[in-house]
Amino acid sequence: MTFDNLTVQGKQAKMSSLKFRLYLALLADVDVENFPKAVLATISSNVLLPGKKHFFVDTKVNTINPTGSAGDSQGTIGLVLSPQIEGISKFSLDWIYKLNGERVVGFWENCETGEKFIAGSPCSGGLIVSVQSLGKMEDGFNGAVLNLTGDACPEPFYFYEGPILLAAPMVVPANSTTFALAADKQYLLSDNTAANELENITGADDDSVGRIIELVGGGNAFPTTVNPSTTFILGNGLSWSAVQGSKLSLQIVKTGANTYAFYEVARS
Repeated sequence: MTFDNLTVQGKQAKMSSLKFRLYLALLADVDVENFPKAVLATISSNVLLPGKKHFFVDTKVNTINPTGSAGDSQGTIGLVLSPQIEGISKFSLDWIYKLNGERVVGFWENCETGEKFIAGSPCSGGLIVSVQSLGKMEDGFNGAVLNLTGDACPEPFYFYEGPILLAAPMVVPANSTTFALAADKQYLLSDNTAANELENITGADDDSVGRIIELVGGGNAFPTTVNPSTTFILGNGLSWSAVQGSKLSLQIVKTGANTYAFYEVARS
C-alpha cells in the first residue's frame, strides 16, 4: 500500500502558520532488522528499506507535540501523538480511512528550528494510527483528530538527523513566470537563464482553498524570485528567492468571488 502526501484542504481550513510537519512511513517499509542505534538520543541515518519513501501531512498548529507517560513496566514510557487535520475533502477522508489501523514510524519537524524527531522504533512496535474524532466538533473544528500510539518502551522517541525521502517534486521549467496547479504537493523552481519572477500560479478554485503547496528552490545563478503582491501574501512583506534547497509553503485562500491568493505559512 502506498500513500500520497496529505495537504490541508477544505474551505474550513484556517491554518495561519506551520509549527510542525508530520512525516510518516509504513512500518512495513522500515528496515527493522537493521534499525540504527541511537547515539546521544539521536538517529542519524535512514531507517527505510531501499526505494521506500516517506509521506507527510500538514496539521493544525501545535498538535504534534509528543505526550509521554510512565508505562506499565518500570523504566518504560508510553507515547501519544494527536495530530489534527483541518478540513474534510474526498481526498483527505479517503487518506484517513486507508491509514486508520496501520502501523507507522513517525517523524516530525519543527518548522521554526529545523529540528526533527522520530518515534515508532521496533522497540515500540511502531505507532498504530487510529481516528479519535472525525467531522465537525463542539469547538467548531471541522476535520479529524488522529492518535498515534506505540507500546511503552525505554526510549519512545529520539532526535532525527537522517534524510527525509519524498517523491520527486513537479519541475517547473526554467524562465517560467507562472505555472498551473497539479495534484503535486511540491513544485521545484528551476534555475533560469536570466533574472526571473514568479507572477502567478493558475488553476486555483474553491476546492483547493485551504490546500498547502510548497515551492522548492532549485536556483543557482538566476533563482526565481517571489515578491509580495495581491497574489503572493508573504510574511512581513519579504520576498523569497528560490535558491537551491530553500522552501516556501503557501496556503491557498479565496480573496474574492473568483479570485485566489497564496498566503505564506512557512519558509526556509
